[in-house]
Amino acid sequence: MKKLPLQLSLLALLTISPAAFAVMKCSNGNQTWYQDGPCQSGMQSTQIYTPPAPMLSAPLAGSGQIVTLPQEPSAALPPPPAHIPTSVYEQEAKLCLNWYRREMQLPLETQYLDFTKDQRVLTITLPVRFSFANQFGVVQEGSVNKQASCEIHGGRLDDAWTRIHAKRGGWIQ
Repeated sequence: MKKLPLQLSLLALLTISPAAFAVMKCSNGNQTWYQDGPCQSGMQSTQIYTPPAPMLSAPLAGSGQIVTLPQEPSAALPPPPAHIPTSVYEQEAKLCLNWYRREMQLPLETQYLDFTKDQRVLTITLPVRFSFANQFGVVQEGSVNKQASCEIHGGRLDDAWTRIHAKRGGWIQ
């Protein structure tokens, strides 16, 4: 019984040995072909070695063991396009930002920090600058991040519902 696992181990080692990666170029004078085993006797043969793929080491999930996996050679990637189109959500976030810039008279340089969408309600986070004078007359300035919501139907901003969201968010009275 103990010999069987040993034999299987030896067989496994033989299958991953460098000879397993050897490629033979065989020729009979008229034809040339490639095969993974030795050429027939009397044929012209040349052994061509294909190097094994580089190995990556990674921990096996849930254990302390490290498993070595072959790494696929990376093909040359095409250069990224000069203009990457924005996602539908980013386009909707820009619609919402433009509405708040126009209706709340925000500076043109105002940009949204992030956005989320739940069904038809898109919410963006805007940095809003503020200034006030304290009881001693000293002017305090700063900025706060404020949520702004818009209602989007079929890729178009619904002005009436967006006004309701702006009122609920404290943007308008």
